[in-house]
Amino acid sequence: MEKAVKEGVDYCDLRTERRHGVSLEFKDGELHEAIPGDEKGLCVRILMKGAWGIASTNDLSAGGIDRALSSALRLARAMAARQKRGDASKLAPIRPEKKRVVWKTKIDPHSISLEEKYSYLSRISRAVQAAPSVRSVTARYFDGTRTMELLSSEGTDVSFELTRSLADVSMVVKSDKGILSNRATIGGTAGWELHDAEKLSGKGVEAARVALAMLAGRTAPSGRFPVVADPVLTGVFAHEAVGHATEGDIIVSGDSCLEGKLGKRIAAPMLSLFDDPTIPGAFGSFPYDDEGLRGRRKALIEKGVLRNLILDRESAARLELEPNGGARAESYGARPLVRMSNTAIAPGEFSPGEIFEGIKLGIYAIGTRGGQVDTAKGSFQFSCREAYLIETGEVTSPLKGLALSGRILETLKEVDAIGRDFRVEDPGYCGKGQTVPVGDGGPHIRIHSAFVGGG
Repeated sequence: MEKAVKEGVDYCDLRTERRHGVSLEFKDGELHEAIPGDEKGLCVRILMKGAWGIASTNDLSAGGIDRALSSALRLARAMAARQKRGDASKLAPIRPEKKRVVWKTKIDPHSISLEEKYSYLSRISRAVQAAPSVRSVTARYFDGTRTMELLSSEGTDVSFELTRSLADVSMVVKSDKGILSNRATIGGTAGWELHDAEKLSGKGVEAARVALAMLAGRTAPSGRFPVVADPVLTGVFAHEAVGHATEGDIIVSGDSCLEGKLGKRIAAPMLSLFDDPTIPGAFGSFPYDDEGLRGRRKALIEKGVLRNLILDRESAARLELEPNGGARAESYGARPLVRMSNTAIAPGEFSPGEIFEGIKLGIYAIGTRGGQVDTAKGSFQFSCREAYLIETGEVTSPLKGLALSGRILETLKEVDAIGRDFRVEDPGYCGKGQTVPVGDGGPHIRIHSAFVGGG
């Protein structure tokens, strides 16, 4: 750090990481993969004359760190010489913290043998394989502990340790109607206490039953209908359609439909949406981001009004806003980017039954198989994992191949009922050049009119 300051840098931080854990895959009755992992390294990040220089190394000797600093300095000087006027980077000011945080698990997963984890996956696989019409089953397990320490030239000195674990089971179902896959997942910022073979087996068997029902379903109608989204699909919409559009770097680059809308009404007055890395046990939670800022809840939409964005220090400076702990890196070898944590629509006042009342003909859409979002154009399309017809307030016939699409801002304003049954329990990974663990969720919501199609 002293060497960097003597070289005339405007800012420098050093982020060291260690990750250790294991990944297992059990496929069709056989152990397919068992990979223990242990890695450590350091990232040097400097800002000099408005240009970034970033270098990483897994050589943590004095010489290795010195070489990483030299690489970062050379890069910053080269970039500074080439940058155009107005492109210079700067950082929004913060109050440096000094803190040590350890999030302990109830049962340390590293104390559980590989044999027991293998047995866990084996029991899950056998249970799901026995479900009707299941042809193939893959069960996976992962646990990992991350230890991070960040020091900066401004005086930041923070470190934390946390453990995440995740298990999922996917299956392929075949009938005379065709072939379809499905999956069930459980995970969080937690240890072995999270993993109950019967619980995940039950979710897996139910997922197989749903896939079989969808194969036998009616062709989904096309057109505009009232749509009820379950908490999983609500969370996917919150993350993909809204969350990405609130990321500061996307706003700065001009690729968000929410550019210039801070402080303006963009959604129904009953709708609030947040991003929160402090939710206990959620998969996307963390105590500090990768710039050393404390993780904090960000109320992105409050009663229909866009109130906040997700920001790192650079995008905050460009937008003249306060940074809020939204910088995350995939590993010590990657630079921090603006990323979400746990993103969800806040609970409302309706019971699930009330949300379905009054719908003469509509769609109940559950979960997602993926989709696409264009944050610049403000459009989205999601393929639903499961869907049913709603007739006179009752859920009736299963529908196959249903997709939900629309404009983000129009759909936000079309929400006319939000349930009380809030949950954030859909663990996964978000890709944006790098992958980081995230969670999303919400309650049941009703969209007055949305476009659906499929079959």
